[in-house]
Amino acid sequence: MKFWQKAFIGILGVFILSINFCLYLTSQYSFSLNMKKDVDRAIGEYHFIINGVYENISSIYYRDQALPIPASIGSLMSSYANYYKNQSVYLELEESNTRLFTNIPFAVTPETDADELKQQGVYKTKVYNTNGGNYLFVVGNLSGQYKDYTLTYVRDLSDLYSAHDQLTRYLIIVSASVETILAIVLLLILRKLTHPIRIMQKATRRISGGVYDGRISVPGKDEFHDLAENFNQMASSIQEKIEELNKNAQDKQRLIDNLAHELRTPLTAIRGYAEYLQNANTSEQNRMIASGYIVSEIDRMKNLAFKLLDLALLRNNQLDLMEIDPSELLNEVKAASELKLKEKNLSLNIHSTLDRLTGDSILLQSLLVNLIDNAMKASHNGSQIELSAYFDKVPILEVKDFGCGMKEEQTALVCEPFYRVDKARSRSSGGVGLGLSICSEIVHLHSAELTIDSVPERGTTIKILFTTSLQPPENSVIHKEV
Repeated sequence: MKFWQKAFIGILGVFILSINFCLYLTSQYSFSLNMKKDVDRAIGEYHFIINGVYENISSIYYRDQALPIPASIGSLMSSYANYYKNQSVYLELEESNTRLFTNIPFAVTPETDADELKQQGVYKTKVYNTNGGNYLFVVGNLSGQYKDYTLTYVRDLSDLYSAHDQLTRYLIIVSASVETILAIVLLLILRKLTHPIRIMQKATRRISGGVYDGRISVPGKDEFHDLAENFNQMASSIQEKIEELNKNAQDKQRLIDNLAHELRTPLTAIRGYAEYLQNANTSEQNRMIASGYIVSEIDRMKNLAFKLLDLALLRNNQLDLMEIDPSELLNEVKAASELKLKEKNLSLNIHSTLDRLTGDSILLQSLLVNLIDNAMKASHNGSQIELSAYFDKVPILEVKDFGCGMKEEQTALVCEPFYRVDKARSRSSGGVGLGLSICSEIVHLHSAELTIDSVPERGTTIKILFTTSLQPPENSVIHKEV
């Protein structure tokens, strides 16, 4: 059973019980008041009649005996009976169990003997249900020397009970009408109040089904609105985490696929040359050439292993921060690349207007050497490469070449592991497509930003923008170069 159904049944049940209990108390209280009114009226009339009988008996005597004349008593009782007949009142007078007068119908006589009332003091009242009707009996004895006389007063309460039954039926109809209206109103209110819950149920089902872009909107400023806002934040966080996990899974799969491809080529070459050396009858010079190819392919595999190790270490390493002299850093990079530049007949021009830079000197040197190495691979024979350090709102390191350049879609993928713009040239030059991936990790560790601006056949410009003021991590020490 749903929450709103439980709430509906519970609240409606409490209201129905409360309303019916209140109406029952109202009906009973009204009946009690009317009954008391009738009883008081009956007792008043009973006292009026019995006083009249007492006075009449006292004024009439036999000659020497102080005894009333039965005929006079009968006439007196008849006059009272005729007066109260229209009020559904019946009278009876007895002397020592001898009936002197009565107009009480036989059907009204209770099944239980009324003598029990005659023995209860001066007078006693009681309601009897006889012949399908309800009658009030008031029975008592005269006082003094006439205590043997008993007067019985009977009032028909049919009108009182009929009015009570009508009131009860009316209250039942009112109760049923109010409860029906209340049930409808309560149902609409609960459905309205629990509407946000149903919205969130649908949203959670969508998320459990793998749809993470769904969001919910609950107007107002109540708890449901706050819950909806928290739910949207949770859904956004889940979506980001899932997208990140999917991207990581794709990156890992691409890494594995590329690694398998990179290893297959040198292993195939090594096996081929090894079989050639084992089976071929050739000269010593050819054996040396084949051995050289094997060594070259092994070196390429070793280079791949070292590059992957560098990439893993960078992702789990902390920076050794220091204040660096940018001019000195550029000169060290130029010295490290001098030999390769001469081999390819390239020149490296350095220019620095930056006073100081905070970072890891070794990592930044490795970053710039990798970028220059990529620029050398893309540059034409006799071309130039520019290495600059300057300030333009933020500190910037820049490597610029005038080589073959790249297309826009290639610049978006160039930092991915194992990606190569020209696979044939990269393989021939010994590259494995990890240089810019390592550069990207170094830039990330420095909380900087790497931008690539490239135009085919016109060259490439790579900038490292230190957009965030680098703060030392915990337990790190900032060294200052002297």
